[in-house]
Amino acid sequence: MKAYVADTLIGIFALDETGNILNFIDFDGEDEKIIEFYKDVEQDTIQEVYRKFLSELKTAGYSEFIFDNVKLGNLTRQKSEYITEYKKLSIELKEFRLNLESHLKEIGINMTPEEILIKYKKVSEELTKTQISEVSGHVDNIIIQVITSLDMVKKSISLFSSHLREWYGLHFPELTDKIIEDNILLSRLISILGARGNFTYDNIKISFDIKDKKINELEHFALDSMGADIDLKLLQNYADQVISLESFRQKLENYLAELMEKTAPNVNALIGSLIGAKLISKAGSLQKLAYMPASRVQLLGAEKALYRFLKTGEKRPKHGIIFQWNQIRSAKPWIRGKIARVVAGKIGLSAKVDYFSGEFIGAKLSTDIAQKIKELEKKYPNPPKRTDAVKTRKKRKKK
Repeated sequence: MKAYVADTLIGIFALDETGNILNFIDFDGEDEKIIEFYKDVEQDTIQEVYRKFLSELKTAGYSEFIFDNVKLGNLTRQKSEYITEYKKLSIELKEFRLNLESHLKEIGINMTPEEILIKYKKVSEELTKTQISEVSGHVDNIIIQVITSLDMVKKSISLFSSHLREWYGLHFPELTDKIIEDNILLSRLISILGARGNFTYDNIKISFDIKDKKINELEHFALDSMGADIDLKLLQNYADQVISLESFRQKLENYLAELMEKTAPNVNALIGSLIGAKLISKAGSLQKLAYMPASRVQLLGAEKALYRFLKTGEKRPKHGIIFQWNQIRSAKPWIRGKIARVVAGKIGLSAKVDYFSGEFIGAKLSTDIAQKIKELEKKYPNPPKRTDAVKTRKKRKKK
């Protein structure tokens, strides 16, 4: 026999083919229990009270269940292995919903249409709030915020370090102009040692892991420096802020690596957490990245160059964000586009597997890419000769 299952924001009801209520769950009239039930359904979980509800129906001889809620029907079949059928326009379920007030009275639930409407409004509002909260808290949304913050922090470190270098250069120009290129090391030297008179072999050796040759250079330049004597207290505080920002950057990167490992392990294994996160951010979400064709993944981040190509006919871009991946950036210029095409295809595949919670294939994809790069390097050892069309285009530009 068939039973029709009508899920409402008041309770779950089972009907026979004539519309009589066979069994029901009213959740004791508590809105919180109804909300919890639907939250669990969204997370692919069915509650024990619902299992008992179905078991009682099966004991009564009902072996097939009809749903007009596709999510609940599929979940019932997957989790309980009952025979289910989806009927979007079921007359029996439609009639029950249209006459809900009278059907509720049959089982002793007396509610006016206004009370039903108020309850529906309250429960649906809470469910909507929960769904919005869950969407906002999706890990790929957090990844987007972290990578955006990370980019801002990096830019800030670069900007502050540049100004710090200029400012300290008034006191010890030889240090900032010739010897130390690492901004963070420079900040630490300024913070710990301060005045150039403190740049002695012993002081530097105690606090820094620098080679003896470099230490001797620092000491020599400090003794013969042409810089001015200035108040360094505020400058050292400034250096501390740069060091603090660098520490925060490292924490953000570690947190991002954890998120990527959890959310997109295949993308992470393929191209790393930073580039992977940038691709997700540029695409808008992991889902959007998963649904993108490889050609679009390849050019993510190169939109301006692409529009310029379409408008003016200038050279077409071959890669966007993925150019930051070391194996593309360090490759021979004439095969970078071909490598980018291969990598973009593998990124698209890995994003799909990650989004649909598939198995880990990152190691295999990485091996495939490495093999393909070797083949391309062997096939194209030398740059291609310029064609007549390219030469003609360049001549036209000169004119």
